[in-house]
Amino acid sequence: MDIANYKIGIIGGGNMGRAIIKGLTGSLSSPKITAWDADSNCRESLENDLQVTIARDNRELATDCDIIILAVKPQIITPVVTEIADLLTDNKLLISIAAGVPCERLEKPLSNRVPTIRIMPNTPALINRGISAIAAGRDAGEEHLAITQKIFSCLGETVIVPESSMDMVTAVSGSGPAYVFLVIEALLDAAVGIGMNRELARTLVIETILGSTELVKKTGKQPMELKDMVTSPGGTTIAGLAELEKNGLRQAFNAALTSACQRSQELGK
Repeated sequence: MDIANYKIGIIGGGNMGRAIIKGLTGSLSSPKITAWDADSNCRESLENDLQVTIARDNRELATDCDIIILAVKPQIITPVVTEIADLLTDNKLLISIAAGVPCERLEKPLSNRVPTIRIMPNTPALINRGISAIAAGRDAGEEHLAITQKIFSCLGETVIVPESSMDMVTAVSGSGPAYVFLVIEALLDAAVGIGMNRELARTLVIETILGSTELVKKTGKQPMELKDMVTSPGGTTIAGLAELEKNGLRQAFNAALTSACQRSQELGK
């Protein structure tokens, strides 16, 4: 299976749409990519900066392309699909990255049995370090999942999940980078608060988080086990951990994920 043989159309030229284009152009020798965005400045930027073909409109893109990727906001996904619905046949593939939007909602306006795929990528895809969860719609088979994995592996790791898990995925990995950024910000501010130079604090915090993440990934050990390796009886680490527990760190994350998951479910309605 060679993705370069497919004509890929991307509707939406925001951060994720651009990340997909950059990932494909960086991984394939001569990808066939067409893009469209409702904003003329965005179209101009896509054409000039990323050297992709710009369609006249969504309908031309849907007609010409084998794979159509919807990189638009959940609020406008239904009008976009409705606009191109009559042009989509069962030999095309429709992929959506809109948070919270189920495949059933993509399929409802379609007159043909078009294979649909729902994906939840995340913002580290901007530097090809993302994780994309992939769920198949009603008419998508193994070959469609394989094609989709091939495309999104250009942006990082991929996992295939049942669609019933996608709201949870959205809460964990889709929204997760923002939680990590908040933790980084909080650690930085706390370091400055005890008198550390901000640039030094930035270096220490970022490298500590990167190294700790890699340690979990490469050793295969559970975070609890690695945490215990750092925590000496009566030492500095246990004193800091006690404060985090006392101030409800775990409860805050539990509440955050529950709220994000519920919001994803609301967006799908």
